[in-house]
Amino acid sequence: MNAPATLRYDLDALDGFARDVLLATGMRPDDAGLLARSLVEADATGVATHGLTRLPAYAAQLRAGQVNPVPREEVLADAPSAVLVDADGGFGVPVGVRTLDRLMAKARETGVAFGGVTRVAHFGAAAFFTRRAAREGFAAFAMSSTSPSVVPFGGRGPRIGNSPMSFAAPGVREPELVMDMAQSVSSRGRIKVFEAEHRELPEGWAVDRDGLPTRDPAAALAGGVLPSGGHKGAALSLMVEMLASGMTGARLTRDIRHAGFTSAGTPDLASDVTVGNSFLVLDAAVFGDAPGVRRRATEIAEHVRRSEPARDVDQVLAPGDPERARFAEAAVAGVPLSSAAADGLRALADELGLAFPHPFNDDQGADHGHRRKQETGPALG
Repeated sequence: MNAPATLRYDLDALDGFARDVLLATGMRPDDAGLLARSLVEADATGVATHGLTRLPAYAAQLRAGQVNPVPREEVLADAPSAVLVDADGGFGVPVGVRTLDRLMAKARETGVAFGGVTRVAHFGAAAFFTRRAAREGFAAFAMSSTSPSVVPFGGRGPRIGNSPMSFAAPGVREPELVMDMAQSVSSRGRIKVFEAEHRELPEGWAVDRDGLPTRDPAAALAGGVLPSGGHKGAALSLMVEMLASGMTGARLTRDIRHAGFTSAGTPDLASDVTVGNSFLVLDAAVFGDAPGVRRRATEIAEHVRRSEPARDVDQVLAPGDPERARFAEAAVAGVPLSSAAADGLRALADELGLAFPHPFNDDQGADHGHRRKQETGPALG
């Protein structure tokens, strides 16, 4: 089967469009800007599962009141090195950024800080948070509980979450060792992308509702995703659930509906989609040598990059390198969107009376913006 067509769009134009959609559906300007940026950055770094393909469902959730567009966040617990925030049903990116900023301020005083967010909707790509902290000189973790979409090791049906987790460290020039992974072979979001693009799944990703291996995305969404690394991924899933929901008082995986999406990829607007999030930040200066921590993080990454590559491999990469390279390319050549994703966004724009940007591939595309990106190029995050 042929790969779906890919269109490329000006990064700032997509950012502005996403912000306009979120403003039109009731969000505050600052919150809309943060959430829009996280979605566009996900596409620009190649994490399309958490990019603008989510925007139509996000808009539907906001318009239906399933997600609170103007939440009144409340600090439930506050200590010198910890904080717990009630998100009041809002999206995870705005409250997550504010919680992370609180934690970084605490960690500058105490060296380390842990924070949780309860009653929070989908928080998107976890690396959005850890890169932010690493740029400010902190090693950081970000985690979220999720619905039961993963089959536990030795089990038959979905019972544990894919429990996304990210880590990043401050490097000499930019964040290093940036990891962002679900504890499953694939996320449900990525399977939905395969479904929308009418593509078969790779072998070993999922099982159907009878526990049998399947390459059919629809059958996989009705069944379950396999844990990454067998029993190791299944165990890590439970660790993340404990830190994100067990510690924060958020709903446990067994009680969480999938974050607003049915197996068909459309929002189930009758369900409570809130989960729990947690963040841990460590100040690189806590032992008195912040430059040394940055240097060692870069040295660890460089040691990997200097590995002799295997046959048919051009270069060995450290965690975060592929995403950084994709972002640099997107800043110049445009952010890639599949034709299916672009069609969905164009339909949303028509519904809301907004203008959707023209792609660079189009004669009416943003040529001026394209040339400007070639000259300047925005920074990641």
